[in-house]
Amino acid sequence: MLNWIFTLLIYKLAYVSKSVATDLHRNITVTEGDVAILPCEAQDEQNKYQVVWMNPKKILIGKNQRRFIDDARISIEHTRIDYWNLHIRHIRYEDRGEYTCTVNTSPVQITRVNLMVYVPARILESASSKDINVQEGRDVTLWCNATGIPEPNITWFRINNHHGTYKERVGAIGDTLIIKNISRHCGGKYECMATNNVKAAVQHTIKVDVHFRPEVSLINLHQSQSLGKETILQCDVSASPFGVNIWRFGDREFDQPSGPNYRTDMYKDNHLKVTLSLRILNVSRGDFGNYTCEAQNKYGRSERTMILSEYTVPTFNPSPLRPSTTPKVLSYSETMKRTHPETVSQIKNDFEDTKIFDFSKLKGLKEVDDSKNAGYTTRVTVQTLGTITMLWTLKSISPGLF
Repeated sequence: MLNWIFTLLIYKLAYVSKSVATDLHRNITVTEGDVAILPCEAQDEQNKYQVVWMNPKKILIGKNQRRFIDDARISIEHTRIDYWNLHIRHIRYEDRGEYTCTVNTSPVQITRVNLMVYVPARILESASSKDINVQEGRDVTLWCNATGIPEPNITWFRINNHHGTYKERVGAIGDTLIIKNISRHCGGKYECMATNNVKAAVQHTIKVDVHFRPEVSLINLHQSQSLGKETILQCDVSASPFGVNIWRFGDREFDQPSGPNYRTDMYKDNHLKVTLSLRILNVSRGDFGNYTCEAQNKYGRSERTMILSEYTVPTFNPSPLRPSTTPKVLSYSETMKRTHPETVSQIKNDFEDTKIFDFSKLKGLKEVDDSKNAGYTTRVTVQTLGTITMLWTLKSISPGLF
């Protein structure tokens, strides 16, 4: 009891004698969970002074190495002659504030230590968005509630798994992400990351599933196959969530099992699209007709129809005779007579020189030796009343004509 009263007297004396006391100020910053060491220096080689520590609430912690407060985390350590340091283990945010060390020297020595406690960023799962399902075209708001000292910054990312896993930055910095008029292509996993540079960043993942009515598309609108052969009908179905997907032929619905001659299979292209196939192992005449691919979920239904017909080998009929436009090459003789002007072409070294002649005025044509034409070839084009063009090769006309 006397020690307690004596300690209080020392503390009060320190405040009464501020004008003559030595007043020191220090700032200490620690992270929550670590150990805080608050220094207090007193040059007391003979251990004749009293050292008193007070907490921010002005509650006496202890004197010298004796602890008065009921908190096992706290101790006064006299590891060196001149130091009476206050140790606080497993520091809490509530431990922040100004601590005072008073030594009854002359003048009285007071050390004030301002303890600042940083708290790593934490995400409050209970106050943040959970995985959600939303219909296509609606607006979506995602929340991410984080705490920490200093206040953490929250950044939003979309996790893309199309070509490996990578994060795509979306939205602005803040605890809210708003997606307007969401489409199926905006679904997937979103991540909020909170950091205040105290310790490593923390993350929270939210899965967004975008639901929409089915959409059916056909690979072929018309397909042919021979009798007795195998054929496969295919359609693509996009939907979320997937519901009932079937092939229909008249009143018959094909699903597994579909009989010995029919097989249905469904292949997943991605998380929003499947391919539905109907395999006919042995096509008969009764299999020809209209086939409908149908898909349905709670948001609606969709269907598309295609035709399966018999394949026949095409036959080619000869086309009717038509006037030919291909020139005919005939031999010219001096007994042939023409009453219309003719076109005569003289060709030498791949160069064609066309001249117009009236053969009715030519007389005295005689045969000549082809070897004397020195590479000349003469052709006569006869234009008849029809569409046929006839070419004569003149082998006996004298070179003098040209």
